Amino acid sequence: MSVVVHCGMPDEFRVLTKALKPGTLILSGAAKLNLPTLVPPTCTRLLGMGVAGGLSPHMVVPDVAMAAMIFRKTGPAYPADGAWNARAMAAARKTGITLHPVDYYSDGLQNEANDPQQRAALFKQYGVEAIDDELRFTVAEAQRRGIPVNCVRPLSDDYRAKLPPLATGQSLNPDGSPNLAHLATALGEDDQGSESVLKVMADYSASLDALEAVAKALASLIASEA
Repeated sequence: MSVVVHCGMPDEFRVLTKALKPGTLILSGAAKLNLPTLVPPTCTRLLGMGVAGGLSPHMVVPDVAMAAMIFRKTGPAYPADGAWNARAMAAARKTGITLHPVDYYSDGLQNEANDPQQRAALFKQYGVEAIDDELRFTVAEAQRRGIPVNCVRPLSDDYRAKLPPLATGQSLNPDGSPNLAHLATALGEDDQGSESVLKVMADYSASLDALEAVAKALASLIASEA
């Protein structure tokens, strides 16, 4: 048995590599487009980790979302493995960390929740409380293989956030590296001022700290399936 962890950005990969047990396979960036090839046949569980966006008033940065049902625009909702979620909650609780089981959204599309209006619309339509860009691909591969999927991600931005141009999906290339051309343009277009950028940076830093803490708390659980 083995768990493969799937994240997005280089910062997430760096934190997870540091926090999880040696030998844990962590895929990131453009790997989401080639999971059938990159995930080994010995994989028995796919686990989404990294950071997420918040969609409801029930959670704020850096609360940790744990997917219960996973929604998308097309097709039925897909359940995460409830038994594993229960074990994860117990392991996290021992270190003082609360995992929040929530209905989750991921359609593999960027820039769906950049402002409070978009977030509220997703919450109203699906009842979902957190979102990321990668889990849609993780779920698709889990379905293809007939193996369970789970997702644990702290919030890096919440339902109140209006992300400045610097923080939108266009700031990253498909492999998760910075899109320098976009960033250079966005620096001159941020009509919210430097204060908004500083808040985004502070929230993001807090979410990475929370990611490291929860990854350490779950490291033994994840390794136990290796």
